Amino acid sequence: MAREDGRKADPQGPESTPLWRNRDYNIWWSGVAMSKLGTSVSTLAFPLLVLASTGSAAAAGVVGTCESVGLVAGLLPAGAAADRYPRRALLVGSSLVQLASMGIVFWIVAAGHLWLSLIAVLALVQGLASAAFAGAAAPLVKRIVPESQVRTAFARVEARDYGAQLAGAPIGGALFSWARWAPFLLDALSFGAVALACLFLRTPLGPDAADRPAERPPLRRDLGAGLAFIRGSAFLRYALLWMALMNLFFTGIGFMFIVTLRRHGASPSQIGTAESIATACGFGGALAAGWVVRRLSGYRIILFVSWMVAAGVGGIMVLASRPWLAALCLGASIVFVTPLNVVFASGMVAMVPDAMIARVMTSANMASQSCGWLAPVVCGALADGLGVEVPLIAIAVGLALLAAANHVVPVVRQLGEPPESSRESEPRTDPDERTVL
Repeated sequence: MAREDGRKADPQGPESTPLWRNRDYNIWWSGVAMSKLGTSVSTLAFPLLVLASTGSAAAAGVVGTCESVGLVAGLLPAGAAADRYPRRALLVGSSLVQLASMGIVFWIVAAGHLWLSLIAVLALVQGLASAAFAGAAAPLVKRIVPESQVRTAFARVEARDYGAQLAGAPIGGALFSWARWAPFLLDALSFGAVALACLFLRTPLGPDAADRPAERPPLRRDLGAGLAFIRGSAFLRYALLWMALMNLFFTGIGFMFIVTLRRHGASPSQIGTAESIATACGFGGALAAGWVVRRLSGYRIILFVSWMVAAGVGGIMVLASRPWLAALCLGASIVFVTPLNVVFASGMVAMVPDAMIARVMTSANMASQSCGWLAPVVCGALADGLGVEVPLIAIAVGLALLAAANHVVPVVRQLGEPPESSRESEPRTDPDERTVL
């Protein structure tokens, strides 16, 4: 691996070293865990704050929409920047911007002045900074862990994110009940923690001097380079289309889960508990994901997951009048999806050259999220006009079609065997012969 000054280095150390002894991975994991926890806390607190102050659900939705718009709009420029400029500086800088914006939110809430327009602008800034952070963070796992441990590292990332989500909701609710400003202060401090973690990493984060062209291409070409790389790979084209549709259906499942339980008489507290049960299942699945991906090929995982998610939606329809059982069906789907996330993330990281990994991964992230916003609108209209069963049936049918496609599309078999059995230490970069794992 190249150092940031262009000289060769091997920051990963011996591949036999377990992850729990990998200093940089553990610092990175812990710093981002703090940031994810803070974000989970403020994600709950923002709509509670706006609802308590204005009583308007539409106003509460404006904040979340602004942040989502900032994230999606910033991903392509963030990927180009991360392959042009020092990634450590981008990570620290974006974290400090988020600290400052959340600090302003804390200040205006503590002062008792809720300016919705200012909070919406700050949410947009948060989304843009999150995109910058995501772009610079995309190559980090590949940089700081050996190739044979990439899947395990991503599995632990999934466990971290589910754990933060599971803990963030009750912590956020308790802090908001104690003092409305408290969740935003915690989130601001969490961005400081991840900024410090990035400063303490010893591994050169790139981009390496040897990978930088003598003359930088125009920024417009860099913005489209990630999408161009994806178009050159049959596997990536299919994977991103598949993930975009899966995200659409999963967003619909999350929305319809709440609507369906409510229509069947569940109280808000029962729905909240049911969602906690489902999240706990996802956390358990994330803890087991490392064990699963080390023993099953990616191809078997994607086939199994595809059909089980469709079956889980069917279970929600049948058991909607029993919130706890319906929650277990949703939780089972989340459990099975976690190893799939690991397979796709590690597979994409393995096949993309470091010199353009940020552009490709941010382009992939943008593409995979491109359809999700449609789900609540479409599902809500179908549920109001035709009943809650119709959108759930449509989602189940769509998931079944995606599962069937995995049996007949040849490139899905490129997911191959677990990395321990791979005979190649480096992925090929010929667009017609790329190996994923």
